[in-house]
Amino acid sequence: MWGLMAGCSPDNKQAANNTNNIPSCTDPDGDSDGDGIPNRVEGCTEPARDSDNDGVPDFADPDSDNDGVSDAIEAGPSPAFPNDSDFDGTPDYLDTDSDNDGMLDGEEDRDGDGRIGHCGTTCPLGNECHASQTCIDGQCVLSFNIECSMGETSRTKADTDGDGTPDGQEGSRICLPQSESSSFGRKPVQFVTSSSGFYKVATEQQATVLEAGISNAQDSGAKFIDLAWEPGQVAGFSAHTPSFGDLEDEVNQLVARLTTRFAAGSVVRSSGVRKLSHDQFPVVIDISVELVTAAPMDVRQARQMVLAALLNVTEADVNDPGAAIGASGSRFLLRFLVLKRHPTPADARDFLFFQGAVAVWDQYLDNARQTGFLVDDLSNGSGIAEFTASFEDECEGYYFSPTLKADIIWVIDESGSMGEERNSVRDNALYFFQHAQAAGLDFRMGVVDMNIDNDGTFCTGQDASGDRFLLPGQDTSFSSCAYAPHGALVEDGSVENGLNQARQALENHLQTGDATKDIRNDALLVFIFMTDEDDEEAEVEGCSGGYNDPGVISCLETTPSRSFSTLRTALLQRQAGEGPGGVAHAIIGYPESCLGTGGGTAAEPGMGYYELAMATGGLIGSVCAADMGMTMDLILDSIVAEASPLTLMHFPISVSIAASLDSGPLWRSRVNGFDYHASTNSVVFYGQSFTPGTISEVFVSYRRWVTGVAPVD
Repeated sequence: MWGLMAGCSPDNKQAANNTNNIPSCTDPDGDSDGDGIPNRVEGCTEPARDSDNDGVPDFADPDSDNDGVSDAIEAGPSPAFPNDSDFDGTPDYLDTDSDNDGMLDGEEDRDGDGRIGHCGTTCPLGNECHASQTCIDGQCVLSFNIECSMGETSRTKADTDGDGTPDGQEGSRICLPQSESSSFGRKPVQFVTSSSGFYKVATEQQATVLEAGISNAQDSGAKFIDLAWEPGQVAGFSAHTPSFGDLEDEVNQLVARLTTRFAAGSVVRSSGVRKLSHDQFPVVIDISVELVTAAPMDVRQARQMVLAALLNVTEADVNDPGAAIGASGSRFLLRFLVLKRHPTPADARDFLFFQGAVAVWDQYLDNARQTGFLVDDLSNGSGIAEFTASFEDECEGYYFSPTLKADIIWVIDESGSMGEERNSVRDNALYFFQHAQAAGLDFRMGVVDMNIDNDGTFCTGQDASGDRFLLPGQDTSFSSCAYAPHGALVEDGSVENGLNQARQALENHLQTGDATKDIRNDALLVFIFMTDEDDEEAEVEGCSGGYNDPGVISCLETTPSRSFSTLRTALLQRQAGEGPGGVAHAIIGYPESCLGTGGGTAAEPGMGYYELAMATGGLIGSVCAADMGMTMDLILDSIVAEASPLTLMHFPISVSIAASLDSGPLWRSRVNGFDYHASTNSVVFYGQSFTPGTISEVFVSYRRWVTGVAPVD
C-alpha cells in the first residue's frame, strides 16, 4: 500500500528523503494501481520511480508513460513480464512509441481501448466483427482493414497493414489534429454561441466574430464572421428572423429581394440544394447570387446590404462594428443557406436561420486563393447547429476505386432571344470539359434542341446530327452544338417543346444496342434545360401559377405527352436504392426580377423546367446572367458531387476536414487535391491520377456536431 508523507518521525525517514513528495511503496508484491503489474516491477524503490513526472509514482499510476493507453493494456498477457514490442529495453507501458514507427502510442490508439478502431478479433457469438470483416471459426477475418480501423493503427506493430510503409508514414496521420510539426491533419475549429441562445456557429479558428447591431427587425439578430486575412478576404454572417410562410416561397422572395436591391446585373446563379440539415431540419444550402453594386465597396459593406435584404430592413438598420475587409469591387458572389426550425425545443415559433458569406467575384473564382472554400464552408450547412450541440472527432478509412460516371443531356432553346446565352455556353465549353476531367469524371455530353419534330436526336457538331454522345476532348463539337443544337435537322424557331424533346431523347437512347448513343446503366443521368420561356406543351394546356404551384404540377402531370411525369419518374427511379442517380437542372427566367415584367430579359419563368428540377433535387440558375460560366461551374460541381461514390458516414464541419490518398496527405484544392460537397456529403478528388481497376486507400478526418439525432459514436 502507499500513502502520503506524514512528517519526519523515524518511521517516515525514507519518505522524508523523497524531495519530490512522491508517495512511497510499502508493498513490493502488491498491485497498488490495479494494472496487473506488480509494484516491484513498476519501481518499488526509494524514491519511487515516476516515469512521466506527473507526481504519481509508476506503481500507483494506471498510465505510467502518460500516453493515453493504460498500463493494464500495454503490459500484455503476462503483466509480471511486460511486453517490449520493439525490443529496445523499455517495456511498452513506459515507452510512448512502443513499436518505434514514428507515431506515439496515443496517436495510434486514440481512444486508448487497446483495439484498432472498430475492428473485431474474435467472434464467439458470431456478431462481434465489424461489417467489413467476416466471422469464420470464431475469428474475425481481415483482422485489420482501414474501413474498420477508424484511422487507428497498431501500437505494437510498426507496419500494421504489412504494405512496407511504416505507420508513421501512412495516410492515417491526417486523423491527428494539425500541429506545429505538421500542417496536414484535422483543422482546428472555433465555436461561437449566439447571444439569442438559438444556435451555435463553427468557423475558422482565426476568424473574428462580432455581434451585429440590428434595428427595426423584431426578434431578429445577426453575427458578423470576418475572415479578413489574405488570401481570404471574406465577409461571413449568421442571422435569424421569424418565419411566416413556406420555406420554398420564402427563399424565392429572398432571392428576388436581393437581386432587386442591388444594381442591374444582379442574378441568381444557383437556387441552392433542398435537403435536411445534419440535425434534420429543412434547409436550402449553397444558394448563389451574383451581386452588382452601383459604386465600388468592400465585402463588409456588401454584407451590410445583404443582411438588410435578408432581414427586410434598411442598410442603416444594420450596424457593423468591424473594419473594412480587403480591396473594393462592384461585383460580388453571395452564397448562403436558409434553414427553418424552432429557435429552441421549448419555443414553438418558426424561425429562419441564415448563414453565408460575401466575396469579391474574381477572388472567389481564383482557385489559388482560400476564398472559395471559406465562402463555401459558411454556406453549406455544416457550420451551424442548435445551441445545445457539442462535437466529437471522426476519422474514416475507405478502399476507393473511382467510378464517377455521368451522361449529361443538354436541352437548349434555339430561339433568337437566346443567342447571347448560347454564345456564352459555347465560350465556356472548354473550361467545362477541363473542369470535369480534373475531377476525374467519366462524362459524355448529348445536345438536343427544343424542336418536337427532331425526335431527341443528338447534335454531334456543326450541321451534324450523328445521334451519339460527345466524349472528353470533343469540346469543339460541343461548342458548335451548344450554339446550334439542331445540328443537321430543323431549327426549333419560336416553339420550345423542351420537356417533350428531353423525353424523346431519353426514350430513344435506352438499350438500342449502340454503346455510342445508349445511356449507361451505371452513370448518373443529368438533364440541363436552358430557355427563357415556359414549356410549350404546358403553356398550350393552360398550366399556370407561381413557382412549384401544386396546380401547375398537377397540370404538368396530365399533359398529352406525359413528358414531365415520364422524366420525373425515370430520374427518381435512378436515384432509388443504390442506383446511379438522376437529376434535372434548369437555367431559366428565375427569379421574378429576371422576367421582363420585373426589369429582366426573360419572357417567361420556365414553367415545367423549374418543377422538374425541384422534384429531382436539381439547381435553378438564371438565364439573365451575362456570362454562363459560373452557372455552368456550379452545375458541374453538383454533378461531380452526385457522381462521387465516396460518401462519408457522418456530416462533417467542413472547415475541419482533412484527407489523404494512398499515404499522401492532400491539400484542399479544386486543382490538385480534394474538396467536400455538402449536398451529397461526399469527397471529390481533383487532379489526382488513378489507375483503372486499382483500389486506393483514402482517409478522411473531421470534427462533427453531436446532437439529439447524431449522438456520440
